[in-house]
Amino acid sequence: MSRGNYRQTIFPDDDHYAKFVRLLTRVSRKQRWIILDWCLMPNHFHLAVQLVEGGLSGGMQELNGCYSRWSNSLSGRTGTGHLVKNRFKGIPLKRDAHFWSVLRYIPLNPVKGKLVKHPADWPWSGYRATVGLEHPYPFHQPAQLLRFFAATPKVALRRYRQFIEDGLVQEVHDPWSDEPEPSRRG
Repeated sequence: MSRGNYRQTIFPDDDHYAKFVRLLTRVSRKQRWIILDWCLMPNHFHLAVQLVEGGLSGGMQELNGCYSRWSNSLSGRTGTGHLVKNRFKGIPLKRDAHFWSVLRYIPLNPVKGKLVKHPADWPWSGYRATVGLEHPYPFHQPAQLLRFFAATPKVALRRYRQFIEDGLVQEVHDPWSDEPEPSRRG
């Protein structure tokens, strides 16, 4: 994940979201990333990336750098600091509670951020394509994500939908936060 410097908006309009999606398509192809899920929010973004040959640092540097230069040139922003805060936050995931937490958090982030009531209502995430409401962007591989839920596509889709619906009625902890989960606090 990467966040806007000082939590500033990095995607002020649909043109900015669309440009980022095009850059993400290019970078993910070049790096051979398998993007299981993604979500772009006004001041940050999340990617669940499965690496084939590494390339996370270089790819994120290219993605954030190209997008920042493009956005800065449009706005005439020069000498005002970085658009994206520091280095990206990357957390290795294994198939454990943290893994499942990330897979739930990403599509629910627009709901948690009070931008929409349901993840299907947010156009800048992978949820709609994962559940079959639209075709995925070229970089997104929802079938790879669904394989974690079941071997059979129909069963996987049903389980995934239920997994996300369950998250709508539970408190969902930010897996990128440095704060411990509320249930684990002493």
